[in-house]
Amino acid sequence: MKAYMPLASMSGTDDIRDAFMCLLCSPDLRTLLITGPPGTGKSAAARSIAGFAPDKKIIEIPQNVTREQLFGSVDIEEAIKTGRKVTADSVLGRADGNILIADNANLLPADVFQPLLNAVSDGIVKAEIGGVSVDSACDSVLICTMDPEEGGLSPHMLDRFDMCIVTSSPEDEGIRKEIIRNNLEYERDPSGFMAAYSAIEAEIRNRISDASVLTVVVDDGYLDLISQICGEMFVEGHRGDIAVLNAACALSALHGRKRAGMDELKEAVRLCLSHRRREPPQMPPESPPEQEKQEEQQEEKDEPEQESEPPDSGSENQERQQEDLDDSDTEDNGEGSSEEKVFAVGEEFDVRDFIPPESRFSRSRKTGKRDLSESHDNTGRTVGDRIPAGKVTDVALAASIRAAAPYQMSREHGNLAVVLKKDDLREKIRVKMKGTRLLFVVDGSGSVGAHERMVSVKGAILSMLNDAYRRRDEVGMAVFRNQGAELVLPMTRSVLTAYKSLKELPTGGRTPLLSGLVLGYEVLKREADAGCEPVMVVLTDGRGNVGLEGGKPSPEEIEKTAEVLRDSGIRIIVIDTEVGLIRFGKALLLSRMIGAEYLLLEDLNAETISETIRSAMSWFE
Repeated sequence: MKAYMPLASMSGTDDIRDAFMCLLCSPDLRTLLITGPPGTGKSAAARSIAGFAPDKKIIEIPQNVTREQLFGSVDIEEAIKTGRKVTADSVLGRADGNILIADNANLLPADVFQPLLNAVSDGIVKAEIGGVSVDSACDSVLICTMDPEEGGLSPHMLDRFDMCIVTSSPEDEGIRKEIIRNNLEYERDPSGFMAAYSAIEAEIRNRISDASVLTVVVDDGYLDLISQICGEMFVEGHRGDIAVLNAACALSALHGRKRAGMDELKEAVRLCLSHRRREPPQMPPESPPEQEKQEEQQEEKDEPEQESEPPDSGSENQERQQEDLDDSDTEDNGEGSSEEKVFAVGEEFDVRDFIPPESRFSRSRKTGKRDLSESHDNTGRTVGDRIPAGKVTDVALAASIRAAAPYQMSREHGNLAVVLKKDDLREKIRVKMKGTRLLFVVDGSGSVGAHERMVSVKGAILSMLNDAYRRRDEVGMAVFRNQGAELVLPMTRSVLTAYKSLKELPTGGRTPLLSGLVLGYEVLKREADAGCEPVMVVLTDGRGNVGLEGGKPSPEEIEKTAEVLRDSGIRIIVIDTEVGLIRFGKALLLSRMIGAEYLLLEDLNAETISETIRSAMSWFE
């Protein structure tokens, strides 16, 4: 047997031990996620299950595994020669009756990871090629590890795991010393170290073999209690209820009970609902009378300041200053004050799409249907076939047979029903969803807080996040205010994470517009290099009074930043947050300089922004 670190030698692993025992004794529990920061022993703990099931093999899924390697494919040569549907060797084929481990599962491609969870949960592996498929059994359990700092999983994907354990670094100095000591002993003598814990593992194996899950009795009131707990924890769907029931029955059987008990239910809730728990829906809070009074006073303060600066139509110098992004007049937007204010998140409304087709993205931009791109790694949906230019790696079986059909009469068949030659072969044309990364670059300065504009801005971001979750896109947010820009919300599909970031986002200070644009470019450029579709949505009034070096922005800085954005290949939408009778039009100027689409905030609300951006992104020729 391959050496492994015994789980009993690792501190704080009682939940992992119980989860392993449940997986091995219950046929209804098949998936476990171990998540936590790097260096907390996730991978070592996952492999330690070998001590609880020495009769099973540990099959590890490679990080760069392809769909064909994982699920297998129909052996085309054998099918043509003998007419029998035979599957080629696969990872899941070897895992039947054994244990699967996937390290860093969150980094696996979505078109591999989701079918993997389906195959393990259903116990069926589907190997396909062309129009031919073969089903085979997969009686296996899957243990995945994940470092959330490297990227999370959507709530839908998390819900597919029956149980989830969160690891952490111990704070106690004595425990840390014990961990170091155990690792040194294990490295010096792995066999001797494993033997020291063999008695503990043998006892656990006996408990697993003696557990009779199917004989555990469950009362009706027990089911009512499970439903009540899941409802109070705002668990969506029914997988959580079922997982808690199965885990409680398994734990009761492991404890030698004939009837599901309350202590086992408490432990099952901890194992099965930690990753499914949601916060209650939040309604936008109503402004208290005192806050409304303060807002009215702020509006009255802002309006005279705007009226006190009538434009000088006879001065060409004044016109040039208004067209420049460098706005040194901070008294008209309230940015001179360092006072911060946190606004509520706006609610969603019905939408209307008012953007005329001729005003949408320029035809000089890179075009193509949103979210769909041709796949070159044998993954994705088949949409056609073609004559291959070189070696065939993804055979279109039906098309190849059709191409060979006219020549069958003139070919020697022997024992073959169909004779294929090299010239008959066709390869599949596949397309797959291309991930969209939507980054909001938000003006968090004092000017955007006037007239409650930040409420609509926050509501727009939350609306787009909900839309992105349905489309499996990802949304992030960067805010520029005071002297720089900050990525306050890394790319995520989590509505809860976004809501917390938006709710706590303060507004106030000066406007480092260029810093926000540069940060947005840096974030989305990495996404573009990774093959994703980047979209930047800039919510600003266009007034920038802080340069990249902290002083006043120079014309050279402005032009250089605009040139980089124009040539970046990133789709950009500028939403003008300026309101009132007197406008400086700086957001419109900004959109022209960087080659972006331009929208007015006053014509939009949270849902209208969501619909309009979605329509703008989907228009290509």
